[in-house]
Amino acid sequence: MKKSRLPLLLLTVLTCSGWWSCKFDEQYYRFHSFRKAQWDKDETVRFEVPIDDPTKNYDLFLDIRNNNRYPYSNLWLFIDVQLPDGTMRSDTLEIRLADVYGKWYGKGLSLFTLSAPYKTDLQYPESGTYIYTIRQGMRTDLLTGISDIGIRIVVKK
Repeated sequence: MKKSRLPLLLLTVLTCSGWWSCKFDEQYYRFHSFRKAQWDKDETVRFEVPIDDPTKNYDLFLDIRNNNRYPYSNLWLFIDVQLPDGTMRSDTLEIRLADVYGKWYGKGLSLFTLSAPYKTDLQYPESGTYIYTIRQGMRTDLLTGISDIGIRIVVKK
């Protein structure tokens, strides 16, 4: 029994000790899942992100999960950010999900996950809760093949 646990323990120690790095610098990481991998044009995804230290710099990523039923090579997103003081900022972002031959950029076999940089070296103006809302902008009422969208915020080292 003890001998069979040793490889698992060794793998865990090696994984978090330098050969591969564990991600202890993630400030925020959440996903929203779409029922039946369908994103309605009127469905808004909301993430409430607490920022405690506005003196640090952050990298913000959008993580997209799609399956083979997704009919396009890109994804247009409308992103609104509400700052703690109520100020609103808006962006339109295109994320490329596949190359010109239809090969998905994301990792996976039947469900592909792509982590796309959204903002790098971002410094929040104040501490508090930042509300990110995301809508799909693909000009189709029901967008099939997108199963999840997430926001990941990492403290820049």
